[in-house]
Amino acid sequence: MDAEGLGAVARRLLEAVSESDLAAADQAITELTMLLRPTTSDEVLAGLRNAALSAHEVTSYHRRRVGELTALHKIAVDLASVRDPDEILQAIVRAAQAVIPSADATYLLLSEPGTGWNYIKASVGLHSPDFMHVRVRDGYGMVSRIYETRAPLWTRNYVESAGFSHDSVVDRTLAEDGLRSVLGIPMIVRGVPQGVLYAANRVERSFTADEVSVLQQFADLASIAIENAEYFAGLQRAARDIGEDMSAVERAAQLHADLTKLITEGAQITDVLAPINGVLPGRLFLLDASDLVLASNSDSTLSDEVVPQIRQSQRARSAVSQATPSGFRHVVAVTTRNAYHGALVIESEEPLSDLDRRTLDRIGHVIALLTLQQQALIEAEDQVRGDFLHELLETRHELSDASQLRAHSRGVDLKRRVVAVAISVPSSRQLAARRVVSDFARSHNGVGGEHNGIVAAVLPSDAPEEIGALVHARLTRELHIPAIVCASRPVDGTTGTVCDAFIEARRCAALLRGLGSEPKAVTTHELALFSLLFTPGREHELASFLDHALGRLLAYDNDHNARLVDTIAAYFENNLNVAKTARALYVHANTVVKRLERVADLLGAEWQSEPSATRLRVALLLRSYGDGSPIWEGE
Repeated sequence: MDAEGLGAVARRLLEAVSESDLAAADQAITELTMLLRPTTSDEVLAGLRNAALSAHEVTSYHRRRVGELTALHKIAVDLASVRDPDEILQAIVRAAQAVIPSADATYLLLSEPGTGWNYIKASVGLHSPDFMHVRVRDGYGMVSRIYETRAPLWTRNYVESAGFSHDSVVDRTLAEDGLRSVLGIPMIVRGVPQGVLYAANRVERSFTADEVSVLQQFADLASIAIENAEYFAGLQRAARDIGEDMSAVERAAQLHADLTKLITEGAQITDVLAPINGVLPGRLFLLDASDLVLASNSDSTLSDEVVPQIRQSQRARSAVSQATPSGFRHVVAVTTRNAYHGALVIESEEPLSDLDRRTLDRIGHVIALLTLQQQALIEAEDQVRGDFLHELLETRHELSDASQLRAHSRGVDLKRRVVAVAISVPSSRQLAARRVVSDFARSHNGVGGEHNGIVAAVLPSDAPEEIGALVHARLTRELHIPAIVCASRPVDGTTGTVCDAFIEARRCAALLRGLGSEPKAVTTHELALFSLLFTPGREHELASFLDHALGRLLAYDNDHNARLVDTIAAYFENNLNVAKTARALYVHANTVVKRLERVADLLGAEWQSEPSATRLRVALLLRSYGDGSPIWEGE
């Protein structure tokens, strides 16, 4: 035996085994057998050959495992660096193909929580484009068994397998792509199955334990990678939300500062719309206490549905939102402890965030504060202007230089002739009418308000008809008040004649109200026929006329309680009809006849003939409304 040759062959055999070179190992075993055959039995040679082959297999397995572990480590590192959830899903199936190169296709199925469905999210090696649109219901396909057992599952022929409930769409899609044998590995995140990683072939085959094991390890790594990616995406969303919230907080803080500045600078209430719209975009409407629009950044109109929403905000004392056909409507009532001052309405395409809703609540508080501030200023100014109105309407002396200077400083023009206006309105609407008349007078260089329980104004004008019509139109348009407006003749505003002019207008309005006149605007000139009634200084003439016409009847009534004056008044009102007069007085017709006979005894038989009848009618009318009674009684 050549010892040197034998040693060389043995070295080649060891090298071939260590390098997993099966051909070289087989060649070395053959040469070694030939060298040993003359002195070694066939049984020993066979044992030597088997030992060499076993050593080769073990070495090959370890080399393969080292390669797989190296690949898994590299894949783990690569997956850990991926942050986008969609990108990581595709990276997983590509890496799975690399781990099991014998597979024709790999794909990933993930569950959609709360829907009862599982969807194909990523794939490599699939031919059918319909495959990516496949969805599997819970309880069907391999996924149902894998979720139930939380263990790998494989089949040589998916379509013919009886180990699970089939879905016809899934079966058809697999068949169209030619896939037959399928291996599924569960992907478990925080103890809950979230998906299945599949490896598939287009021929029937069995999957080895090594393939199942390596794919299981990879699926575990992929599950961790998905969880990390989702966690990272959540952190990104949280960071983005925090950034957006910080930006929104900064905008809200700046808005509060801008609104506070408006308050300190004494801005108008309508000035708030611009800064609000910079933070809360949309169509803005600012309403007053009567739910009328004060200002808006839009030409559109508000739906009547906004009123119940305002009432809801009043009760809740916070902003409320409601979906509309075009988006959303957000409302905050402007209130103080015991008063409603109006509302802010925002119509937007998007809902409000919690921060925006809190911002809207704060806006309501700021507007309420600004409203109170303006009301305080207005009330203070109204007090001064009211004092001046009282001075104009009560004095019959020429105004002092100080009074004229006070009028000039408040924009009241007394250099021109002025018209005194008296307004008769229901008592329940007097406060609202006073405010409207005061605003109207201020905008027309006059002064208006309340004087001794009567809404009044003094306005520069030579056209009382025009002034009366304007005041009446304003009250009707804004408040829908049934007002009777009477304007006096033009007088000099500085000579003290305004007082008498106003008395005429007030008595004129009282007369029309007493006569049941419909709401309208008139002038004292139109009622000159009744000048005895409402012209100051002629009261004695009115008394003399009434005594001459009705004195004997009044005296008889006082002495005998006969009600002759009431009887002839009802007699005239009922067109000289005795029966109707009796019904109006709730007496018998014979009683009316006897009273009329007594009237004839006192006034003469011709008292029903002209001109006596007309004189009596006028006297009865003047007597009824010649006592300066209030302009409006009751509601």
